[in-house]
Amino acid sequence: MEERAVLANIATIIAKDLLIDEQPKQTCFFSRTLPLLDPSEDDEAEIFALMQQKRAAEQVKGKLKRTHRPGTAAATTQPASKVPKFEWKYAELNLLHRYVDAQFESFLHMRKLTFLKIQQALEEILQRNALPGSPAPQTTLSLALWKLTTDEHFEEIARKFQFPWSLCQQVVRSFWHIISDNYESFIKWPNSLEAQQSTLQGFQQLPRLTCFQELFGIISLKRLEIFLESEHADVAVVLQLICNGEQKIIDCYVELEQEYTFEESPIGQTLALNPRTMPANSYLIGSTCFPLKSYLIRPIEAECFRKDSVFNALLEPAYQLSNNVMDSLARRFHTLYALEARDLNEVRLIVESICAMHNLCVDFGDDYLDTEASGESKFNWGGDLPGRGGGEKDTKGLRRRMELLDTLVNTEEGD
Repeated sequence: MEERAVLANIATIIAKDLLIDEQPKQTCFFSRTLPLLDPSEDDEAEIFALMQQKRAAEQVKGKLKRTHRPGTAAATTQPASKVPKFEWKYAELNLLHRYVDAQFESFLHMRKLTFLKIQQALEEILQRNALPGSPAPQTTLSLALWKLTTDEHFEEIARKFQFPWSLCQQVVRSFWHIISDNYESFIKWPNSLEAQQSTLQGFQQLPRLTCFQELFGIISLKRLEIFLESEHADVAVVLQLICNGEQKIIDCYVELEQEYTFEESPIGQTLALNPRTMPANSYLIGSTCFPLKSYLIRPIEAECFRKDSVFNALLEPAYQLSNNVMDSLARRFHTLYALEARDLNEVRLIVESICAMHNLCVDFGDDYLDTEASGESKFNWGGDLPGRGGGEKDTKGLRRRMELLDTLVNTEEGD
């Protein structure tokens, strides 16, 4: 009897834990068809069922992490966690008045007018998503852009503007979440017929790419070393971007280097399942790091004929365009040089925020980087992916590239 009493107490404790841990809508587990409180069952079976129930609930909670799918119609976000209220009791930060033009541009790598336009564009969304006690949108944007465009840590930013560093951190992280939650407002995959036609026409306006009549995007990779607090170490990640002819980013993705493959990236999975994600017969251009597909054209590795080398040469302007986009990100957003984050999910938030701000700078025609880089011939950052090749085993991809090769080389250079 004493043993059964002990077992009964254990079952009661586990049941209370379930009632506390689960959400209100899940607390009514006694109504389920489980032998939890059935007197016909023994106590061991009851305890086992309760432990399985608790383990299952914990596993569900563990899987509720944010997973974004670029290139799809909707993004999945994790439920908002409980965040303490802001206690902003300080003067608002006004960078436009704090610095003269030259100082402002040297710090934020954009014109004052561009900053003002971005502030106006984001004001409504920042106010709508602000937590109680948050600073004004102007302060939120100022701190967030300062963090993104410099390589300063939160402690340095706090000393510079005389705010508590933990509060600066909270403000900036709330900005990352707001931008990421509204991903498709800033990083837009061309889904509508009008947007797709505009994307195709955008490449036709570039003299060196007009030969690619169905070019829909240029995909590129960059390897980054970042510090993850969750790992207490530097970790290598892969940044995958797709840009259009206007040098705007239409898709971005970040993954750990050892886990990255194009096929497992969201856009890779989307295109494999639904090629209509892009217009019929259209394609992306990528380097030899990517696999050859009917919708992804890569250069010919083994150049056997003159036509092969001519074809590869025609692809070079596309790679140059994607390199320009990557360089623009690093030259404007210096946090990429010394990127630190709590975990991989926060890295994705930061990168998505950077890509969103990049696109806004393109929208508003900011030319600071063009003027600032007017004497530079080359700009290096990050790294390539050594030893990684995509392969050329896809028969549809081989056929598509051969058709493209025959058409382009005959048109450009003759047989």
